[in-house]
Parts: sequence; C-alpha cells; structure tokens
Amino acid sequence: MLKERWWIGVTAGVALGLGGIIAVEGATDEASAARPVTVSAQQLKINQRISTAAVKRSNEALTRLNATAPQIPLFAVSSGAVGSNLVRGRGAISAQRIDDGNYRVKFDRNISACSWIAGTSADVPPVVDVITARVALDTTDAARTQVVVRVANSAGTPVNSAFQIQVVC
Repeated sequence: MLKERWWIGVTAGVALGLGGIIAVEGATDEASAARPVTVSAQQLKINQRISTAAVKRSNEALTRLNATAPQIPLFAVSSGAVGSNLVRGRGAISAQRIDDGNYRVKFDRNISACSWIAGTSADVPPVVDVITARVALDTTDAARTQVVVRVANSAGTPVNSAFQIQVVC
C-alpha cells in the first residue's frame, strides 16, 4: 500500500521546494517606489534643525561622560629636602619645603573636588617610624591646585621627612 502512494510524497516535496524558491525570490526583489519622492525646502530646513539639535545633545552627553570618567590618580613623591624637592610624580609640578615639616605641593589642575592622602616614605632604608603626614587643600591658592603637607613626629613636633601624596579625583 505504501508503494502505491509514493507519488504523494514526491508531489508534496516538489510543492514545498517550489514554494520556498518563490518566497526567497519575493523577499529579495529590489524595492521600487510607485512615485518619485519630492522634498520641499521647508522640509529640508526642518530636518537640518533636527540634526543640529541631535548633534548638540550628543556633544553635551559626551561632555558629561568625560567629566564622570575615571581619572588616573595624581601623585607626588618628595625628598623632604630644603627647597624644591619633587622626586617624581604624575600631574605634580612642584614640591617645596615652606619651613620645618611643612611642604606645599602643586599639581597641574584644580584638585579641590578630589581626595588626598599623604604618608611618610623613603626611597632607601631606614623608614622612620612614628611620623605622621597630614594634608589639606592650600586655601591661599585661588586656582585650587596646591595642597599643604605637614609632617610631624609622635609628639606633634614638625620634622623634615620624605613623603608621598596621592590625589584621586
């Protein structure tokens, strides 16, 4: 009985194959407009205003993103010596001893909205124990690019010492 109805299966296969070919041909035909498209000068001006506004919004968004992008921390390493004593740094312009234990470190940008941390350090041993380093924004600097670092011993007496400072914005 199955041998007698084989032609139904072949016919169904051919019909499905032809249907698939017709569907693919129809989907890949070129698009054609029924009538030519015309654009008025007023429509072009409207599109130009819309495009200009979109570009402005995009530029404003990029500016906001750049302001919130993570920044590479700034740092300065000072030798603590008399005079200019910046050993190395990123974004640091200078480090100067003001008087015993008091230093001013200048950076290349406004750091008033940043956080600062300072600690004593040494490039070579020994590292002196029980010395603290305190840091604050230098309010005498109108550009807000400087911090003041105070280094003191455990008794609170200012001492000259090497220090490092890190600024994270």
